Amino acid sequence: MIEQAIEEGPSEVQGPDTLVISVDVPGHGSIRRKVICPLSMPGSGRGLVGQPVGVRHVTDDPDHVDDVLVVRWPSEVTRALQPFRPEGPGAGHARAWRFLTQCAAVVTVGGILLTVAMLIGVVFTAGELFADLPAWFRPWEVLAASAGAAVLGPLAFAFCGARVTTALSRSRRMNPTPTPTTRTGQSSG
Repeated sequence: MIEQAIEEGPSEVQGPDTLVISVDVPGHGSIRRKVICPLSMPGSGRGLVGQPVGVRHVTDDPDHVDDVLVVRWPSEVTRALQPFRPEGPGAGHARAWRFLTQCAAVVTVGGILLTVAMLIGVVFTAGELFADLPAWFRPWEVLAASAGAAVLGPLAFAFCGARVTTALSRSRRMNPTPTPTTRTGQSSG
């Protein structure tokens, strides 16, 4: 049973929670083990407190708090760790839009980083940072393109994310059982 979720303090970089698991051992009472929460968001371990888990351990010594292997997590953890594999008529579209969403995220991050680098090179060093580059390299054009990517990337990310949701809603609306058809226009007799 997951007994407690320990979050890192606010002064440190937030990471995944540490879960304290209580294991009932016949003849030894209850021992406690610590494991890192598989859900990476800080605070996500709080929702797992009180949930049963399946564990393996080697020793019954209460001082060996790291002697644990979780072999069965609660269902919400299992669902969260499953890969993105939609099924149905909209599955192909959902996977394609998800790929484009990820590309838009890369373009956004790259645009932001390149904009910062170009601003440092163009504004603070008056272009001297780019003096050794070929003549066809135009720092102001690269700065404009990277700033455009930093602005348009989030818009593309949001648009593609909405298309993923639309494609997934189409695959969920699919009726898995066919409806019986009736024949009309036939006369008996």
